Amino acid sequence: MLTDEEIQYLIDAPKKITSKHPTKGYTEENGHKRCYLELAGISADGKNFSIFINQNNTFQENFSIGLRYKTKDKAFGSVTLIRYNGSHGETRKNQDNHYHQPHIHRLTAIETKSGSTDPQEKHRKVTGKYNAFEDALTCFFEDIHVQNHFQFFPELRQTRLL
Repeated sequence: MLTDEEIQYLIDAPKKITSKHPTKGYTEENGHKRCYLELAGISADGKNFSIFINQNNTFQENFSIGLRYKTKDKAFGSVTLIRYNGSHGETRKNQDNHYHQPHIHRLTAIETKSGSTDPQEKHRKVTGKYNAFEDALTCFFEDIHVQNHFQFFPELRQTRLL
């Protein structure tokens, strides 16, 4: 189990990408482009993280970018600390219309205490920080303090328009 303070500490910890699969670009799978990254915390404690990136090929605003933390608790495993979604437009469970806007899900201590390893739908915040996939990637890498993302995503060097 993690406290809210520990969750925020893990999100804020400086990180470096150690590997990307595939090395260049994305894999195509079930109508989505995907890639996975392995990261290491820069501090002496060397926390281990991973990132998943998924984007729908036909509805490009439908994407998900998430940071997972690999806990040392074998029973708990990995947890998704934070996930950035595009405006994917689904209508199920969409009582407040947040699916039609970019939004961020963040894991809470309450969820970890109940055994959840993923942020729940009710703990999300609509955001104006990004609209397009590339802007969301840049924002995500900056917000979770990845120091070498340009090495793996050189196309993000262009100026954001927001």
